[in-house]
Amino acid sequence: MMKYNPSHIYYMITIQCNQKCTKCSHWKQKDKADRLPIEKIVQAIKSISTAKEFCIVGGEPALFKTEIYDIINGISDMSIRTAIITNGVLADKDFIDKIANFNIHIVFSIDTLNKEFWKFVRGTNSYNVVFRNFEYATDALSSDKISIQSVLSKETEPYISEVADYAKRKNLYHSIQDYVSDGFNGSWTEKTDKQIVISDNGQQCFSVDRNLSIMQNGDVFTCFQQSWIDGCQKPLGNLNTQEMSKILSFDYALYISKKMKTCNLPCKVLKCNMK
Repeated sequence: MMKYNPSHIYYMITIQCNQKCTKCSHWKQKDKADRLPIEKIVQAIKSISTAKEFCIVGGEPALFKTEIYDIINGISDMSIRTAIITNGVLADKDFIDKIANFNIHIVFSIDTLNKEFWKFVRGTNSYNVVFRNFEYATDALSSDKISIQSVLSKETEPYISEVADYAKRKNLYHSIQDYVSDGFNGSWTEKTDKQIVISDNGQQCFSVDRNLSIMQNGDVFTCFQQSWIDGCQKPLGNLNTQEMSKILSFDYALYISKKMKTCNLPCKVLKCNMK
């Protein structure tokens, strides 16, 4: 039986956030469903033999630290790496110390080193807190366990090179993701000259047959933007009522995979959709 075999699993643990970033409107929202039981997400990950990386995103994942600890512990016997994308406000010494010895990678979102512009980016004056946490994390973690990610827009472009230089001095990987307004509903301005890599066979998006996205309510999608594709609005299934192995075996998953191969939506510039 053919089935969808993802290698990169994304879990949106919450839509809620503790910052008021102008690049998105997630912080204005609240989770609208009961939280997915930890054992459900752990069981789902363990059932995917092709999984190589598990990424926890939000909102702000560190709002639910206990859940993160329990998930990491639950899959600690696997070779899969867990990445955590954080704004850094709650990634304090206690949090870093508790995850440091696991197979993890923590990504700090940093778009500027300018304190005044930081207030515009975050909507709060959290600069000192974030950099205190970041400096501790860089001391406590090896360089392969921490990196910086910046979002490139017309507003942040003048500041990104300084962030890149800072990462280089720290001997840390620095990734840059183009800003996409669709789905984030922020006030930033997209750049028109985005760096888009198209494969030799013309495939627009590398998330095809690679990504799997799980929502906080248990809904499973190939990617977070799956519902933007014509005829693909329904989730593959829901972990509250179905096993992951069954969800990935449905013909619907393969149908969406086929549709994604010719998908040309603007989200293809996001890091989850690129090599």
